[in-house]
Order: sequence, then structure tokens, then C-alpha cells
Amino acid sequence: MKKLINLIFSIMCITALFTVTFSSCSDDDENRAYESVQIVGVKVNNELYTPSSVSATETTVLIPAGVDLSKAKLQLLVINGTANFINDQEYDARKPLDLTLNGFDGTTVQTKLRIQSPPKLVSFIIEGMTVPNSDIHTGEESLIVQVPEEADLTALKVTMEYINGTIMDFQNGVALDYTNPRSFKIKGVDEETIYTYEFIITTEKVGPASIKAMTINGIETDYVLTDDKNVAVPYIPALMDFTSVNVELTAGFGNKIDESFTGQGLNLMNGNNKVSIKGSNGVTTEFTIGIPQISAEPTFKKNYTELVGFGSDNLICTAISDPYIVASNHSSSSKTPAYFDYTGNKIDNLSAVGLSIATHGIRILATDDKGNILGAALGTDKPVIYRWSNVTAKATEFISFDKSVIGETATPRLAGISIIGDLDGDATIVAPKAQSVDVFVWKVIGGVLNPVPQKYTFPVATPSFYWTVNPMPIGMSGYMGFYTAKGANGLIWLNSTMGEVSRMSGLITTGGDMVKIENRVYVAYTVYADSKGIMRICDITDGKYNQIFNYTMEASGANGNSTASACLMVKNNELYAVFGCTGSGLYFYRIACK
Repeated sequence: MKKLINLIFSIMCITALFTVTFSSCSDDDENRAYESVQIVGVKVNNELYTPSSVSATETTVLIPAGVDLSKAKLQLLVINGTANFINDQEYDARKPLDLTLNGFDGTTVQTKLRIQSPPKLVSFIIEGMTVPNSDIHTGEESLIVQVPEEADLTALKVTMEYINGTIMDFQNGVALDYTNPRSFKIKGVDEETIYTYEFIITTEKVGPASIKAMTINGIETDYVLTDDKNVAVPYIPALMDFTSVNVELTAGFGNKIDESFTGQGLNLMNGNNKVSIKGSNGVTTEFTIGIPQISAEPTFKKNYTELVGFGSDNLICTAISDPYIVASNHSSSSKTPAYFDYTGNKIDNLSAVGLSIATHGIRILATDDKGNILGAALGTDKPVIYRWSNVTAKATEFISFDKSVIGETATPRLAGISIIGDLDGDATIVAPKAQSVDVFVWKVIGGVLNPVPQKYTFPVATPSFYWTVNPMPIGMSGYMGFYTAKGANGLIWLNSTMGEVSRMSGLITTGGDMVKIENRVYVAYTVYADSKGIMRICDITDGKYNQIFNYTMEASGANGNSTASACLMVKNNELYAVFGCTGSGLYFYRIACK
């Protein structure tokens, strides 16, 4: 019984399959019967080409330039019918061929077959000048010739020869001025098609497609760097919100930008905007517009050897106390930070009056939004964070980090200091412990300090003698850590309780800063690598570390503690950025904000 049921089921499946098969074949036959007869391909000298255009009266097939059509071996490929045409015969195809197509649906079509092989340049001579073939660039609608830079373009005698066409409005051997582009026309071998060419002789470099410049929201780039993968990175002398910008491209000489590229409302921070450009050599290249980089020259730069009075392990921290730059200088006679004006002149060191630093000088420092300065020595001196209200003020004791005050079993050595806000208003002060995961956070409310800090645990063990944790800009929660630890280093984004959000590893840095401009958030830091300081700024608004500024200090030098720092400030639509690296130098930039 079971075998009988299986047999019946198999017969039913086979019957259903045949029904679908026959139905499908029947439908195809019916549809095919109503399709028109047409030419779908032509073999020219055994090379197959498909039509470039088809109309009711003519089928056009475009083949490479310069092919001799006077004796072309042709084979016609027709669907849904036949043609009054003998395949594999030689034809004079310079002019359109008349054809009759007979469709299987009973229709008869009178049409023409036009095979087009455009004109091809076979000889080009400038009297009194040798022009290599590599400097002659022919395109579908252009002829561009590069000549030596010293060439006089005002009276050149040109002789040129084309096959598959007759030059109409140009006379060989006549002196003409090629200072500006010219043009000429060629009548094709079909004696109907007219080809128009832009004719340029130039001393500028021509050839493959290239992007010479970009204009982003009206600001022109200083330069564009393109790598071997055709990623074109714009270097622009201004900072802006690059997530929605209008971009205009300046391509290489004789290049043509694809019309589909509008450049409107682009998000350049994704680094994946595409544009196709045809070079004067006729080759189209697709470029990717990379993430913009800030092009800037330092307002001043000081190599480490130019920092008079700075010992081998100074310049641990840098900060801005407008209108001055402050840099830790604990080996100075006063054992206090030095301060410089915005042209790089060292003015003096901070006052030592009010300090109790018999053994060590002020090594770590930071400034608030109003220029108040905080600094501390090593733990073997009096465990106090000192405050200077400006660069000429006397020091006052501001925060005690003695074990009895902060509730520790031992008085810590602090690794760094950072501030967000105003010490005379509301502020947050963060100071991590050297060679520990402990981080202390003090709050100032209405100008009044709460002397007892909140203690948090840094998620990476165990950081070095120098490292910092910075509060995020006002209006944001969380912190950013700049650390060097055994087996790990870099930047780490932290939440409000010091839990890890994300990190960027492999960077030796001990200090940095963040700033918010409009709706974008930026982080600056200095990396110590290959005995030099590397200065960087990243846009971190979207949770990524999108680098937009990357320059290396010129000088190299010893940096036993691997200390490197940065500080940011916004003033009068400019981003002020100072970078310091022990053994390498101190750099200051002013970047326009648009």
C-alpha cells in the first residue's frame, strides 16, 4: 500500500512538472511572436560590436577610430526575423547600408546600417619642433598637445593628417596663434557625420585625469594630494563642519568632470565621495574624495633646543592662558612654568611666591576657560595644587591632595591635571594618580571648591608616571583619557563613571584637549613617535576618531618620560592650538573657523 501511494505521488509530481514546462514554453513562443525584428550585433572583421543607437529607420554601430571600412568583412546578427544580407562577405561600409528586415510576425522593415569608425590622427608635426607621441593626446572631442615650457605659442605652423575623415576648416602649414584654444571639424567617411574637436597646444602638463584643487564652501584648498589608489585628499586652510558642504573641483588641464557629479551637500567626513574624470589621454579615472585635512603653518615653532632654560625632561604639559602660552619648566631657577606670547617670545616664568616646592618644581599644569592656571609638583613636595589667576599673579594653595583630606591611606603623586569650565564659576578638575588606576575629580560650584574629590577607577592598568583624563566639553558627559601604560597606550573615551566607550590604541601620548565648535567636537593631542612629536586633531562628533590635522615636529630628541601634550581654545572665529613634546619642541597654530 505504501509503495502504491509513493508511485501515485511521483506520477502527480511529474505531471505537474510537464504542465509547467509546456505552459512556460507556450508563453515564451506567444511573447516572441509579437516582438519586432531587429539587429542586435554586427561582427566587423571578426570583432563583435553591439548597436550604440537604434531607431525605426537606422541602426548605428560604433567601432574604434581609424578602421578601414572600404573592405570590411561583416556578419549581421538578427533576432525575431531575417535580413536580405549575406554574411562573411566584404562590404564597402563607409556609407550606410540599405537593409530589408523580415520579421517572424510578418512585418517588413526598411532600415539602414551605419557603421561608424571615427577619424584617427596618424601624423602631427609642428614646424621647427620635435613633439613625441606621448605628448599628443587625442580624445573623442579634443586634440591636446603638450610642448616645452619655453615654446612660443603665438605663431606655430602645424601639419596634421587624419584617416577616416577629411579636415574641413583647418589649413596645414599656416602660422596660427595657439595662446588660446582653437577648434576644427572633420567630415567622416560617411560624408554625413561632422566631428568637432577642441584643439589646444599648451606648455602646461597634460595627460591622465587629475584633481588640481577643490573649493569647499567657498574656501579654496592650498593643495590636493592623490595617492596610488586615486584617493584625493583636500588640504584646506580652514576648519568647518565637513559633513554638509558644497565642493567645486578644478581638474587637470584638458580634463572633463563627469556631469553627474554636482558636489552639492556632500558629507566629506565619510571619505567615500566618488567622481569620474576623463583625462586628456581619453582615459576615465574614478577618484575618491578623502577626509579633508587642515592646511596650516605654525604661528610660531620652537625646537626643543631653542627653549632656553628647559632641561632634558621639561615641557611635560602645555596650556593657553590668553594671551599667553604656558609650558611646564620645572628645571628653571624659579621651578615654575614659563610663558610665551603668541609670537613665540619667552616672557618670563610664573611667580614662585606662595609655593612650597623645596625639592621638585611644578611639573603638571592646566588652564581653565578664563586663563586661570593650576599646577602641582611631585608628591614628595607639599601635596598641593596651586593656582595662579593669570601669568603675573602670585601662587595660592587651591587644592590639597594630602591623604588626610582626600581619604587615602597614602598621599598620591599626581600624573596630570585637566579643567573644564571657570574656576570662578562652575568647573570640573580631574587629576589621575601616577602609576595607578585611581582618578580624582573635584567640583567647583559658584566659585566654591568641594575639597573632597570623587574617586573613579581608570579601565586600563597600569598607567605611567604622566597621563591625564580630561572632562568632555561643557554640555557633554564623560571623559577622554590620554595614557601610556605597560602594553597599552592611546586615547580612551570614557562615560561619566570612567567606563570605557571606545579607544584608539598604539599612540604614546600623555595629554590632550577637547573643544566644541558649533555642533562638532574636536580632540587634539601630541604623539611621541620616532623621537619626534606628531601633532593631531580629530573630529570625534560621530563617535569616530576622524583625523583632520596631522603634522610632525621638525626636531627629534630624547624623551625619557614619553611626555607629549596639547591644548585648544576658540577665540574670534579661530581655533588656537598649542602642541608640546619633550625633546622635540613647542608649536602654536591659529586656524580659521568657518
